[in-house]
Amino acid sequence: MKPEISIIVPIYNVELYLRKCVDSILAQTFRSFELILVNDGSPDKCGEICEYYKELDPRVVVIHKQNGGLSDARNYGIDVAEGRYIGFVDSDDWIEPDMYEALHGLITAHNADIAVCGHCEVQDDVKLEKSFTHQVRVYDNAQAVDKLLEDTEIQNLAWDKLYKAELFSQVRYPVGRYFEDIFTTYKLFLQANKTVSLDSPKYLYLKRSDSITGAMNNRKYYDRFRAALEIYETIQDKNYPLAKEISLSRTVTEGIELCNFQLITGETAVNKEYLAELGGFLSKHTSAILRNRIIRREMKTAALLILTSSTVYKMLYYSKLRLKGSNMI
Repeated sequence: MKPEISIIVPIYNVELYLRKCVDSILAQTFRSFELILVNDGSPDKCGEICEYYKELDPRVVVIHKQNGGLSDARNYGIDVAEGRYIGFVDSDDWIEPDMYEALHGLITAHNADIAVCGHCEVQDDVKLEKSFTHQVRVYDNAQAVDKLLEDTEIQNLAWDKLYKAELFSQVRYPVGRYFEDIFTTYKLFLQANKTVSLDSPKYLYLKRSDSITGAMNNRKYYDRFRAALEIYETIQDKNYPLAKEISLSRTVTEGIELCNFQLITGETAVNKEYLAELGGFLSKHTSAILRNRIIRREMKTAALLILTSSTVYKMLYYSKLRLKGSNMI
């Protein structure tokens, strides 16, 4: 008999955290699931820990593979998943005992395609303060896409959601990219006719200083800009008027942040490529940027200066940093 839910955990170098993660999943009050542990070539003892849980519980499936990164590991899990629904848990996080009971109850009761819950961030064993309404909200396709692009109530995260497995029939996480959730989640929401959201914290996200979202670098800024641009270009010919405005605003913001980081790190061949691509985007969409009702005036001015007078923009940006007492220049 096939499981109702496939829970996929990509694993790399997390032996200190993995047991807590797996124990929280196996303790779920909802019992009909398979737990797919994807050992992504982890050099520590994660592989042994996975085998231990495989012997302990018949619902545990273990995949050992060469290291290919988070996206690759998730994709391996998706490829073998047998559940009607798919969920993800990162291997250094953990979940409340009723998370999947709550999400499964909502997604089936509302005949939805995606169910979303809230999450808490945990740092040094302390839950960071955050308020929740504990309300359930149901959104149609356009409303849910708007909410996702606003990135507040519903965020671009893989792991606080339960998805109908069929949404992944043509969708996989991009290998070799940072911010893989931004590149992917919108593709699932574009397919979803109905999304249900529960504003209660069911997922516990561990804030680690050595996680990939810790320190930013050139490639991370570029990938975040590329993800925003990809979304904007994808929905251009679709009937999402508010989402288009939000998406363009987000792309401009990410582009300006990319430009600012290039100014700080100096001129390199890679930086020139990134800035050329940013210039192409700004040039192509100048009219839409100026008409956009969400982009703030100073951001529009910054975009125009980057496009028409990068020297002036650089001078003004450096002046702003000096006024703030920054030591980055």
